[in-house]
Amino acid sequence: MADQPEKPFQRYNAPRGLNVALGRLTKPLVKQRGAVFGDILSRWPEIVGPLLSPDTQPERLIYGARDGHGATLEVGVNGAQALELQHLAPLVIERINSYFGYRVVAGLKLKQMPIRPKPSQARPSRIPQRLGPEEAARLAELLSAIEDKNLRQALETLGRSLLKQG
Repeated sequence: MADQPEKPFQRYNAPRGLNVALGRLTKPLVKQRGAVFGDILSRWPEIVGPLLSPDTQPERLIYGARDGHGATLEVGVNGAQALELQHLAPLVIERINSYFGYRVVAGLKLKQMPIRPKPSQARPSRIPQRLGPEEAARLAELLSAIEDKNLRQALETLGRSLLKQG
């Protein structure tokens, strides 16, 4: 009995996972699908426009079991914009599919989450600018008739911010 190997019966036709058996066949498809999502991710502001892009971001592309029937795009959205995006979903799907020229996305799945602005979308910090002497005198003249101190101060703050922008 000492002459027998430790594993007297080694099975060569053991079951393998489908991903191992079909790896060579599915690799190009997976690469293509990843490229499609990468395009959606990088071109999102162009596809959905400037009104939706700051409050939304594509999260992942979910493919069904059958090929050729379009995928579901999971989109992260700020809570306030979720209802609007839900109503605009057919338009967003149409814009994505027209961007690629074929039916990539069949539906949207909304995921409410906080969306951080991208560095390019971040609002520039406002550096307080001083009013010129002419503008300050004009503002003081406009506010001189207001007797309520709190109201005058609030209007002065508003006036200063408006004059700085203009």
